[in-house]
Amino acid sequence: MATFSQYIALKTLIETGSFSETGMKLNLTQSTISHAINNLEKEFDITLIHRHRNNIKLTSEGEILFEYIHTILQQQEQLENEIAKLKNLVSGTLHIGVIPSVSLTLIPKVLAYFEEYHPNLHIRLIDGDYDQIEEWLQTGVIDLGFLVNPVPKKFACIPLFQDALVCIMSEMHPLAKQAQLDIQQLKDERWIMPKRNIDRDVNQLLFQNDIRPVIAYEIAVDQVILSMVNANLGISVLPETLLQFSPKTLVKKHFTTPYLRSVGIAYNREGQLSSSAKKFIEACKELC
Repeated sequence: MATFSQYIALKTLIETGSFSETGMKLNLTQSTISHAINNLEKEFDITLIHRHRNNIKLTSEGEILFEYIHTILQQQEQLENEIAKLKNLVSGTLHIGVIPSVSLTLIPKVLAYFEEYHPNLHIRLIDGDYDQIEEWLQTGVIDLGFLVNPVPKKFACIPLFQDALVCIMSEMHPLAKQAQLDIQQLKDERWIMPKRNIDRDVNQLLFQNDIRPVIAYEIAVDQVILSMVNANLGISVLPETLLQFSPKTLVKKHFTTPYLRSVGIAYNREGQLSSSAKKFIEACKELC
């Protein structure tokens, strides 16, 4: 059966008019080109070219068949171009699991980027906590999800940015005038805690420092925590990125020993990332 390499050899031979020049152009030996043309003629049982010393021309039958060969090569090139486009196509719908700190900082920039440069991609955001995002990644509800490293081994999580955990308190609180805090100073404080499934980081921080907080309230909504702390109902620890729109009177304190969390974008290792998902990850990395 005739092959594309034989078709290419014939096309190049007709363009150059020389076996040696065709071999140089295709990085093949002259004898290899000659062998390819001979095999093509045997396959068709038709003489395709007139072999003259300094002049290669198609026979009348060769001219007829060459038109079809030329069309086949053009269609193959169009097919390869279309495949390349599809591999790099940024369209369709992406479902993204987001956590509050990312919603406030990174997501607006990423959405603006895609609306400007890739308007055919529809991005659906699903707010969730860590447990939900991990479950959605596992079950395929979302394509990508923002999580905090480390994550379970079944997920890959690409680091995007680090976020400091800071203590917040009312300006009326006795510790409000200190420049920095040692976390042990918070042992006997009244705490307004984020719910455990929403923010594992704070619970992990307290556990590592052997602090068993006196929890006055456990709240799911970050903005409510900020308002209650501002009203001097207790102190809390939150990621610093959540404080962009906090009350102006709210006091933020860094710890003498910095506590950082690594926010990343995760996907299920068992799945295959689409070109749109890869582009989303790339945009997140660039815009952080």
